[in-house]
Amino acid sequence: MFPESCVVRKLVLTRDGSFGSFAATDILKATIAIIYRQRLGQEETESLANRYLHTQEQKVRLGFEFPQRRDSFTIGRLAAKLALECHLDDVLPNDVAIGSGVFHQPIIMGASVRCCELGVSISHSDQICVAVIHHKGHPIGVDVENLAEADVVPVLSDVNARLRQQFFKLSLNEYEAASILWVGRESLGKVLTTGMTVPPKLYEPTSVSEVEAGFKLSYKTFTQYQTQVMAIDKAWLAMTFPAQTKIDFGWLRGT
Repeated sequence: MFPESCVVRKLVLTRDGSFGSFAATDILKATIAIIYRQRLGQEETESLANRYLHTQEQKVRLGFEFPQRRDSFTIGRLAAKLALECHLDDVLPNDVAIGSGVFHQPIIMGASVRCCELGVSISHSDQICVAVIHHKGHPIGVDVENLAEADVVPVLSDVNARLRQQFFKLSLNEYEAASILWVGRESLGKVLTTGMTVPPKLYEPTSVSEVEAGFKLSYKTFTQYQTQVMAIDKAWLAMTFPAQTKIDFGWLRGT
């Protein structure tokens, strides 16, 4: 039973392209966990941390000097563990640690062979934390943001006229357009393990179109990927994944 402050769901994936060395039943699996931070009290957070976090994670979180850093770390790890518990029902979440790679990307560390095949992407804003467990053979990157008004002009400063016109035709204002571009960049950077260390122009989409649950971004430089962006609880959620894969996001409209 998951806390009322959380939504945990196995995603439905279908794919037209190849599956690499893996069977479709193995690779087309992903699980998302969404934690609404305002609904999660401190007492419940501590209770969940004691239940779900590995001793190594507990040591790291208690070592943070500032409460905000500690809370963000804790909520992020909890979202990942809630998604992992749903994804693998034979693995105890507190037996698995979410560590960090050389680029600060989250890494699943566990003794289970099934865990070794999995990747995780984590993101959080002031209101929401999201984590996605996926197969390493089918990468997924996630980002959730509440863009500050002051960032709208910088984000849109180098956007070409053609892309601006596409946002206009979709009746999106400048704040919405900038938010979609920003979370799209962040989620793409997580898939590529480059973050925001490359010129933003490389991440610029060639097209933005309306889909069932939100908007889809396609790319010229990274044609192998697509990003879908959805509004969720006053924030924007972006998920980047292989272009020939389809994920059903219709359920998000009810969250």
